Amino acid sequence: MRIFKIDYKNPDPRLIKKAARIIKAGGIVVVPTHTVYGILGDSLNKKVVQKILKLKKRGEDRRFDLTLYPVEKIFRYVEFNPLIPKIIEKFSEQPLSFGLPKKKLFPAYLSPGFKTIAFHFFFSKIDEELFKYIDTPVIGTSANISELPDTSSIDEVADYFRHTFGSSLEPDLILDAGKLKKRKPSAIIELAGENIKVIRSGDLSKGDLQKELEEIKKYKNN
Repeated sequence: MRIFKIDYKNPDPRLIKKAARIIKAGGIVVVPTHTVYGILGDSLNKKVVQKILKLKKRGEDRRFDLTLYPVEKIFRYVEFNPLIPKIIEKFSEQPLSFGLPKKKLFPAYLSPGFKTIAFHFFFSKIDEELFKYIDTPVIGTSANISELPDTSSIDEVADYFRHTFGSSLEPDLILDAGKLKKRKPSAIIELAGENIKVIRSGDLSKGDLQKELEEIKKYKNN
C-alpha cells in the first residue's frame, strides 16, 4: 500500500498523473474529498466495480456515487434537469450529489435495478486535475466498510485496509492530505422529472432540505 502526502488545495501534478494512470489501468486509489477520504475506480470496468464492492463488503444491489469533471460531461451519461443549477446556487457551500435518470451508455452491472445514478456536483482541485487525464465516470465512494464510520484520516483508512479489508484487496495508491475536517457525506438529491427526493441530507436536516427543494421547484414552475 503506497502512501504519498498531498496538498488538498494545491495537489502535486505528478501525484495526480500517477493516480490517473492507476485508475485507467484498472487500479483503485484513495483520495481526500470535501467530506471524507474516498475510494476512486473506473466505473466502466466491471472488475474494478466488483473489487470495490468486496472492499466495502457491499451488496451488488447498492448504488455508487460517480464523479466526472467538468459538469457538462456528466450529461453524456444522465439526463439534465433544469432544477440542478438552482439547487446548486441555493446550497453553494453544501457538497451535493444528484441522482439522475441513466442513459443507455451505462452497463447493466452498474447500479442494477435502479433507473437513476448519482453524480457528485461539488468539485475539488484534485478532481479538476485528475480529470485532465480521465474522460469517463469514476466511482467516488467513501473509504470505509458499508454501515461503518467514514474515514477522516489516513490512519483510519489504513486501519480498515490492514485489519478489515484484507491485504489482497488493498488500494494501489493512497493520497494523504492529513486529518480532514469532520463533516457528513454529501447530500444526495434524486431528480426524476418533477419528482424530488432526498436520499441523504448531508450536513442538513432532511426535513428542512426537502422543504427548501419543494420551494425551489414551486418557484421554478411559477
